[in-house]
Amino acid sequence: MILSMTGYGTVSLQREGAALGVEVRTVNHRFLDVHIRLSREYGFLETEIVQLVRDTLRRGRVDVNVTVQAACAPASLVNLDTARSYLDVAARLKDEFHLADTIDLKTLILLPGVLENQGNGAADAAAADAYLREFVLEGVRDSLKTVLQMREREGKALESEMRVHLEGMRQKIAALRGLMPSIVVEYRQKLEERLQYLLPQVSVDPQRLAQEVALLSERSDISEEITRLESHVGQYAGVLDHGREAGKKLDFLLQEMQREVNTVLSKTGHLEVTRLGIALKADVEKLREQVQNVE
Repeated sequence: MILSMTGYGTVSLQREGAALGVEVRTVNHRFLDVHIRLSREYGFLETEIVQLVRDTLRRGRVDVNVTVQAACAPASLVNLDTARSYLDVAARLKDEFHLADTIDLKTLILLPGVLENQGNGAADAAAADAYLREFVLEGVRDSLKTVLQMREREGKALESEMRVHLEGMRQKIAALRGLMPSIVVEYRQKLEERLQYLLPQVSVDPQRLAQEVALLSERSDISEEITRLESHVGQYAGVLDHGREAGKKLDFLLQEMQREVNTVLSKTGHLEVTRLGIALKADVEKLREQVQNVE
């Protein structure tokens, strides 16, 4: 089964006085583009969160938002000297540049070095970090599972629609192949009619006419393009059967299909061939729209 690149998962966990919220959103992107949002004090977890995402998903923009709330915040000490330095600098800037505002309390306490945690020893800090790590990673794993399930559902729907378009393309390509014998006959008839119109008093050499028809038939022969189109459609279905990481392969096959259809349209002006070629181009464009969201 192919996977969509659209997914959403959210998890809320509570454990021993701590609350965790994880939200993961994914949308289409050419590559895997991971963005993590979490508080600065938990920044040491970012690398492992990114690795979890990479182990689960292959393509798409992935936004991970992690919030952790503890029932008892760690005790903090105020570094008055650092806070005073910030305020002095803010006051000088205000006077120097005639600014209307100054630094407020909420901004002040968030500045580096103003609040200092009261540690209970290196061992306690390491244990707390290890506990927090498992807590957060568990929430991220659960959210990614939900995202993957949604991407599978979306992928199933995309695959179903694409197979409908593929079947329509098979029918149109078969119709093109069926037209090939009659195209030569029509060329001969049109050429004879034109010659009789332009040169009504001159008899047409049958051998010369046959040579001209053969030359025109060779120039407008679309049998190779039809064969390649049949092959591309078969390969496309095979990639769908294979499943994961199909998006780039499908996009390449669509480029090749587009090239073959354009060649068919440029080789012959036959009315029915043109109609079928335009319809095939529309099918390719519909498939291209859907492939943009395939992982």
